[in-house]
Amino acid sequence: MQTYIALVIAGTALMVLEIFLPGGISGLAGGLLFLLAAWYAFFHFDGWTGMGLAIAAIVAACAFVTLVVTLFPRTRVGRKLALPTDLKESRADDLSLASLAGAEGVADTTLRPAGFATLGGRRVDVVTRGDEIPAGTRVRVVEVEGNRVVVARA
Repeated sequence: MQTYIALVIAGTALMVLEIFLPGGISGLAGGLLFLLAAWYAFFHFDGWTGMGLAIAAIVAACAFVTLVVTLFPRTRVGRKLALPTDLKESRADDLSLASLAGAEGVADTTLRPAGFATLGGRRVDVVTRGDEIPAGTRVRVVEVEGNRVVVARA
């Protein structure tokens, strides 16, 4: 009986650890320990006792996973570990950069070939097509592709 209890406690501990160490390894190990506890109970206890303990281990593992997935995100610790909003409407591209096509400005840093330039009153991360452009040189936007702003000497 001590081995069965130790396997269930170790499985629970590894599944709890999975909350704080994501990656699936400790959660998988915890689930395997629950299955090992079920196997141990089934083959080391007689009759209905072994069957009941095996089913109890499997039901406990399923219940634990269900509780962690459904209730843990609502706890104070769960809210601190999770993102505060969903990211369904987020975008990686800065759509306002498209309006800079053809704009002229000044290189704030030496562009070798990347650096910063002031274009349209705002500081923008820019690249050249391989040229080195000294700081203070007038530049013109020749291409905007996503977040990549390509400039050349004006």
